[in-house]
Amino acid sequence: MATIQTDFDSYKIWYNSGHPYEAHIYVYKAGKYVGRIVFFKDGAAIPPNASYPEPSIHYPLSRFNDVVNILRQEKPLYLFLNLDNKIGHLATSELEPAGEEEGV
Repeated sequence: MATIQTDFDSYKIWYNSGHPYEAHIYVYKAGKYVGRIVFFKDGAAIPPNASYPEPSIHYPLSRFNDVVNILRQEKPLYLFLNLDNKIGHLATSELEPAGEEEGV
């Protein structure tokens, strides 16, 4: 199974008007571009995830706030893409403690 996995430490957000994508987020590791997350109109056909060779993970625009919340609240993060079946992930790269947002 051929896969791409890339961790990242920063990102840039574009929320577009008059562009083929509704929004996109570029992710970076030490200032170098390493992948992107692309959002398409809700109800539109979403093209398969791809690599250029960096991973390009695709979602409907309705998932934008979910993704941005993950970017803002979690770390470390990575993008993952299975090149065979085109399944992609935005994920935490370490175990997360249960209830970490709850005060003790």
